Amino acid sequence: MSRASLQRRLFVGALAWIVVALVVTGLVLSLLFREHIERELARRLDADFLQVVSQLSVAYDGSLTHQRQMSDPLYERVFSGRYWQIEAANEASAPLLRSRSLWEQRLRVGDSHDGNAQPIPGPRGTPLLAVSRQITLPRYSRPLRLTVAASLRSVDTAVSEFRRILMIALGLLAIGLIAAAALQVTLGLQPLRRLRRELGAIRGALITRVSGEYPGEVAPLVADLNTVLADNDALIERARHQAGNLAHALKTPLSVMANEADRLKRDGDRARAQRLQREVASMQRQIDWHLARTRIAGTRRAGRATAVEPVLARLARTLQRLYGESGRIIDVACDDEPALRFAGEAQDLEQMVGNLMENACKWSRGIIEVGARVEDRRLLISVDDDGPGLTGDQRTAAVVRGQRFDQATPGSGLGLAIVNDLALAYDGRLVLASSALGGLSAQLVLPAL
Repeated sequence: MSRASLQRRLFVGALAWIVVALVVTGLVLSLLFREHIERELARRLDADFLQVVSQLSVAYDGSLTHQRQMSDPLYERVFSGRYWQIEAANEASAPLLRSRSLWEQRLRVGDSHDGNAQPIPGPRGTPLLAVSRQITLPRYSRPLRLTVAASLRSVDTAVSEFRRILMIALGLLAIGLIAAAALQVTLGLQPLRRLRRELGAIRGALITRVSGEYPGEVAPLVADLNTVLADNDALIERARHQAGNLAHALKTPLSVMANEADRLKRDGDRARAQRLQREVASMQRQIDWHLARTRIAGTRRAGRATAVEPVLARLARTLQRLYGESGRIIDVACDDEPALRFAGEAQDLEQMVGNLMENACKWSRGIIEVGARVEDRRLLISVDDDGPGLTGDQRTAAVVRGQRFDQATPGSGLGLAIVNDLALAYDGRLVLASSALGGLSAQLVLPAL
């Protein structure tokens, strides 16, 4: 259950305790009820015991007689479940007197019977509860043992009926307690669900901080989360500013070196000029690359969202002005424009799509198609051209930094590699394939809101 939810754990724990508590309660109440019924039956047997004793008498010839009928008519009905008998104490002889209900049977009571109500076997295997005590009568020479017994079947019947009613009552109570436990767990974890929704909104770039009132147990966590988010934003901004400052600081020396290369070229030292120009271009590529990597480090900041259609339209207008004179036509088609929102920063989206569209413009013979849609909560942006395209091996190598397939075409060879790294930073990907137009199809798969 390592991955089970907290709500499930709490509910299962409460359910287990409820079931155990109610089962134990049912057993205890059943035992107590049985003891109560047996005590009541024992008190009734004590009363019948006294009644039998009061009705005994000794005749002139020394014989023992029972003068009147018992007040309970069950003692007169054969095997009715109510019995009494009198026998000589400490002797195994036949009973001297017994109730009509006992007929010719005998109650087997041990000599160790202490006078309290105890179970004994009865006629036809019926369990009995018996009270047996030793008594003495005036003018009777021997001690006697009087036993009064009643069937326990009535007790069993009463206990069974009580258990049936008790099970229904405890079942209804269990349903109520389980519902109450579920409600308590649901309400108790409601702040955590709200916190989860707010964190999802932060990841989805709808908000930048967790807000609202939270219970005292959760409020410190919310405060710490907001502090971490604020510190993360500040750290990323500081790193970006430092990288930008470093890039600006290197621009002047690079410009001086580029001017020096031009001067050497004018002076006729072409070999040294070309060497210097290559080194300047390499340094410029490294700066561009690491600036892009610095931007990638902050791509997943919370609270960022970008409408896709305006970015694509702006890039299309810019590139149309640059490449329109050569006959390029850029067609942009967006499905469900209001719902097309990229869960990230606008400049990252511009850099990724801009690189793909610029590459398409460079290699296209005349048609560039740009499309955007949402499938399964993922944003799909495709850029197709009618250029020469790339082979399978070339498409694999195209995302490698610095890889270029035509040295005559302007560029640093960083475009597709940066696009791929930016897409991966957003848990997305760049997919290169053959286009239906005959050229290259580049598709970005990015998180959508």
